Amino acid sequence: MWIQKLTWLLGRMIFWMLLLPLLIGVIYTLSHDQLRAALIFLVLCALVIYKGLIRVTIQPNSVAVRDGKVTYFIHEKTVRNRFDFTSRGQTIVQLPHYDLLDHPYKVEIFAADNAGGLHACRLSFTLGYLMELPALQRAYDSYLRHQEHLSFEVKKRLFQSSGQIAWPPFPLPGEEGEYLKPIIAELNLGLEALGLKIEEAACDCTEAPKFVRLLAAEQEMVENAEREPS
Repeated sequence: MWIQKLTWLLGRMIFWMLLLPLLIGVIYTLSHDQLRAALIFLVLCALVIYKGLIRVTIQPNSVAVRDGKVTYFIHEKTVRNRFDFTSRGQTIVQLPHYDLLDHPYKVEIFAADNAGGLHACRLSFTLGYLMELPALQRAYDSYLRHQEHLSFEVKKRLFQSSGQIAWPPFPLPGEEGEYLKPIIAELNLGLEALGLKIEEAACDCTEAPKFVRLLAAEQEMVENAEREPS
């Protein structure tokens, strides 16, 4: 989410860096009776004000919010006039997509077979938003509640859901799709509280007598948070 804030800050800085010199140019040329140059500066000022204050570029995965309630979802990047929203008392809030929707999550599933061996499914999937208004409201509320820690909260819920899964037998080659259906359904139950769902998933299945599992620091934080009593 810090990228969104940095982008907004850079946009404001560029706007004022352009507008202030143009205003100085207008004042200077008018005070010296240079009407043609003053007209040029006025036109440029109008363009900068329009692009910086009136026109608003709406990023993908944004919602229109009025009085804390989500009214609709904006899928793709678009350009609108700010007055279209302020006249209806709406504000535009960009829901997170960096680290959430642009990069696939990865979950590893381990299970023992009857012959004493181990199976592993390296599950990778991408997330998307549920399109119903109640789900979008949950996504907006969770964004306000967790802010930069939202990605951590998603991983925590995935960890909780994975403990509730009744793992089916590991699939034969070419049957991964049917194997994933009950797994994805269970993981989606945990993600519903955040207004999210799994859109695409793939499973890389392997078999070996043993596996070594290396934990990243963030994964250890997720597992420790899950073990702590709430």
